[in-house]
Amino acid sequence: MSGNACILLIAERDDAEAGLVAESLGAHGIEVCWIDTADFPGHLDLIATPGAKYPGWLRSPDGEINLAQVRSVYRRSPSMFGMDDGMSAPERRFALMEAVQGMGGALASLRCRWMNHPARVADASYKPLQLCVADQCGLRVPRTLVTNVGQAAREFAAELGGSVIYKPMSPGVLAEQRRIRVVNATLITSECIDDAAVGRTAHTFQQWIDKEYDARVTAVGGNCFGVAIYAATETARIDWRSDYDALSYVVVDVPAEVQDGINDYLARCGLLFAALDFAVETDGAWWFLEANANGLWAWLQERTGLPISDAIAALLVEEDTR
Repeated sequence: MSGNACILLIAERDDAEAGLVAESLGAHGIEVCWIDTADFPGHLDLIATPGAKYPGWLRSPDGEINLAQVRSVYRRSPSMFGMDDGMSAPERRFALMEAVQGMGGALASLRCRWMNHPARVADASYKPLQLCVADQCGLRVPRTLVTNVGQAAREFAAELGGSVIYKPMSPGVLAEQRRIRVVNATLITSECIDDAAVGRTAHTFQQWIDKEYDARVTAVGGNCFGVAIYAATETARIDWRSDYDALSYVVVDVPAEVQDGINDYLARCGLLFAALDFAVETDGAWWFLEANANGLWAWLQERTGLPISDAIAALLVEEDTR
């Protein structure tokens, strides 16, 4: 690492998306500095001077990064900070929050192009907010209910013909007794909705779109890379993440009005990148389902040849004229 202008990658060491971006950046002749936040504080030092002319340094066994020379940042689902196992649980919690404030705050204060800034990612992670913004951008949005009241959910399902999709708003991963369980979207009837279960937390129920295929749109700046995802099983048709072996992929053109809505969505959310999911009916209607500002895309590039990493690299090296 040197004092020359660089692109900072913040991601786990084995992150596939960040690896492809690093490869594409190599063609531009600009230095790439990759940090894994799991290395802090044991193997990554921070010397930050907030508010000063020069923001400071990061130092690791690989060398030093002059934060003043960071031209842009590509941030991909960073690891949790690596706290010392010798601390007590309360000490670890305190140290972790100090790391979030210190290291996280020092990085978030960098005045450069971000893909994407952590504050914008945090704001854009709320699923109800996503639906409201998508609607404001002219995208079709399925009827949706968020509630902890079973009766309200049953009435909602009855209005929609008796069946609705239940879907988690969080990542939906449960770790229990050393086992990992994933909560996928599920098609349910009003009779399945139990007052006690619904009353334990907020639940999302949504209109079922009788789709021909799902579509994943990887949006990079003004580029929209569309892929149709066809499911060969009923469970995958309801939620394609439940059975990757049953999927096939076809590159598709994203309708102009949908592209316009996506670009407006990115602008309103302050994002340069998002992976957006749509349900596409046989008549060609595209229905917005959700967006992920840290969404995966490497597997789609591998299967379709879409130049997503090249588009990301080009945007990261482009001069920021703001």
